[in-house]
Amino acid sequence: MKSVSIIKNSTVLSTTDADKLRERLKAQFADGLVLLDGRLEYLGTVVLPEAPAAVGIMHKPEEDVCESPFKLVERVSGAVSLTDIKAAIASGRGFEVIQPGDELEFKLDTGEAVTAVCGGYVTPTRARFVFKDALGDAPMNEDATNAGGYYKSKGRRHVLEEIYPHLPPELREVIEPRPLVEVIDGERVEYSDPLWIPSGTDVFGPHPERYAEEPDSVQLEIFKTERSRVKERNGETVNWWLRSPARGYSANFVGVYTGGAVTNANAHYSLAFAPGFDM
Repeated sequence: MKSVSIIKNSTVLSTTDADKLRERLKAQFADGLVLLDGRLEYLGTVVLPEAPAAVGIMHKPEEDVCESPFKLVERVSGAVSLTDIKAAIASGRGFEVIQPGDELEFKLDTGEAVTAVCGGYVTPTRARFVFKDALGDAPMNEDATNAGGYYKSKGRRHVLEEIYPHLPPELREVIEPRPLVEVIDGERVEYSDPLWIPSGTDVFGPHPERYAEEPDSVQLEIFKTERSRVKERNGETVNWWLRSPARGYSANFVGVYTGGAVTNANAHYSLAFAPGFDM
């Protein structure tokens, strides 16, 4: 067992200073030093079976006006398991562990690296995550129609049959299926999916001229700026699907344009997919 000192530091550093601090931390790992995000402060000492594995850096958010391109963030390997995160969320203490904008990094069994961003809490005991960037293109339907809604779409089958099975087993175990509601041909259809693509309301909030009311959805905290809705694949911005049928256009589903604005697209076009899940 090893005593580990927990320190927080959200000071934005220059590239040179960050490199120097990283080297100093490497030397201090043997003494059990952990650097976490937050104000610079000493939080106390805990006892762990082994020392933490790493501390890393990430690009600072665009809205951060500081000139430095880097900010130190938490990167403690194995410090908090998905089971621990799920238990904290289920007990109503999730915000102490993971907050909107925090990221989970993992790999699909195809080897593709994926980052899921915490979009926000839709109830005190349910957090919603969305892939930070997009996966490959696919159509929402073979034909140019949104008949049958997302519920009967080829896009939904693509998400459930061609993406979901490739998630890590430990992630699939903690996912809470999301209740979904649609009105199809005048009938209310209720179902639930473990993996889904966001609705128009999830991303843009209510938009009655674009899509029908979506009682199963609320705009997520991470999508409240246009820039935050932009997604990339292989370093290029892409148009990506939402699961909302476009109001007044029987051939279209709603999507997100490369610049982050709402758009419509023919259902048989191939757009990127950025799925989400609840925990």
